[in-house]
Amino acid sequence: MFRLFKQNTIGQAVVIGIAIVVLWLRVFVNSVEMSPVHCFAPIYELIYDWMSGMPRLSSAIALLLVLAEGVWINHILTDHKMTKSHSLMPMFVYVLVMSWNANQMTLTPFLLVNLVLLATASQLLSNGGTQLSAEQNFNASFFIGIMVLCYLPAICYIVPFIFVFNIYKLYRWRNIIISIFGLIAPFILLFTYAFLTDKLDYYLILMGHDLTSMKIDWSPMPFVKMLPTLILLLMIMASLVKQMDTYNDRTIQQRINTGILSLPLLASVLIVLYTTLPPIETQTLALPFAFIGTRFFMTERKRHWVSEIIIWVFIICAVINNLIM
Repeated sequence: MFRLFKQNTIGQAVVIGIAIVVLWLRVFVNSVEMSPVHCFAPIYELIYDWMSGMPRLSSAIALLLVLAEGVWINHILTDHKMTKSHSLMPMFVYVLVMSWNANQMTLTPFLLVNLVLLATASQLLSNGGTQLSAEQNFNASFFIGIMVLCYLPAICYIVPFIFVFNIYKLYRWRNIIISIFGLIAPFILLFTYAFLTDKLDYYLILMGHDLTSMKIDWSPMPFVKMLPTLILLLMIMASLVKQMDTYNDRTIQQRINTGILSLPLLASVLIVLYTTLPPIETQTLALPFAFIGTRFFMTERKRHWVSEIIIWVFIICAVINNLIM
């Protein structure tokens, strides 16, 4: 598998196709219902109202979105020279993590959030320069506002966005004002609509309640069921350590892009404050792990069988967790 993802593009596409069949086939036999959300999520709620009565169609659209997002992240990474152009490993990793839990194999809030997160990353990544233009700053913050409208806990992505200011050294008040305007622009549109439909008070009360009701709920689960996800978390930590270990060996552009693609992991940790554990919301990990996981899996080691075993453990864990969850 290690050599396949270094050389044979057609073979990689076949492997991804097989993984999709193995992981997604049963959701079209035994359909998965869309889950209602109990927090502010106007965009997702709109889609839920449209699609909740059509579970198989929802899963089909979700699969197409997962594949599209996988292709997009692969394009972003190769376009910015973060991975080799003929490798589909980022897409493969993304598809497996997005399909980690069977009950998430339908339209979910974070499927929508990840789509907008990719648009945000495409604005923030460097093509060689060390400056972020006012247009890119506004667009990125605007997309974060859209993410929050998809699902309120996505407000946690503001925290890694603040770190991007340090990466690009955006210390002027002008940069901060631009990002604030971009962030609130989607809310101005929403609140205008809410005012015209006499829902403004309801939206403001709901947002205020959800923002201040952060807590971690714990529901017992057998350790065996948690084991595949725990292994995934260990791989993510090992990948992150690997990135930090080689960070100073890269060019300035690579350092900027590595930081931007890794920072969403911080939001993934903060989002735990809005969830019930277990299971872990693995879809929040998909985009950053598609990057750092690819580098971890495709690292040249003295013993090639070590890389082979690591990749197969990842694949087996994805399949097992998909079957038991």
